Amino acid sequence: MRGQVSLLPLLDSVLGAVEVPVVAAGGIATARGVAAVLAAGAAGARLGTRFVATTEANAHQVYVEALLWASASDTVLTTAFSVMWPDAPHRVLRSAVEAGQALTADVAGEMSLGAARIPVPKLSVPSPTRDATGTIAAMALYAGESVEAVTQVLPAGQVVRDLAEGAERLLRATVS
Repeated sequence: MRGQVSLLPLLDSVLGAVEVPVVAAGGIATARGVAAVLAAGAAGARLGTRFVATTEANAHQVYVEALLWASASDTVLTTAFSVMWPDAPHRVLRSAVEAGQALTADVAGEMSLGAARIPVPKLSVPSPTRDATGTIAAMALYAGESVEAVTQVLPAGQVVRDLAEGAERLLRATVS
């Protein structure tokens, strides 16, 4: 069942059931997290929330600022943002759910999709891009439980270097 088993027990189960490389995802945003899943047998790690707060990400500044101030307890797994994707649980900032549900308009704002401007319906799945307008705080502000590790906006290359070098140091230290 989606979202019901935490990462390491799920990873252990999957690794025991398949003979292909497995990429671990969910709740990873630090070198320690990357090292943990690699040490547990994953072939790699997929990070999400950490890369929303990079200079290359197309996330709206209000969204990025919300991530920088959030902690794991500020996130919630919910189906609240199900317009356009019914009954699919998403982990978002609780404040976005509250703002979205309080919104009286049918449209939270608008954003670009290619050359066109499109409406963002209330409680729909698109997250706000840099050029989004409207009630940004009421749009889907996706955030994993690793959000408290997101403390500054950096270039994506620097994030990758920091994660790789930090994970390597940690893994070498456990071997020594």
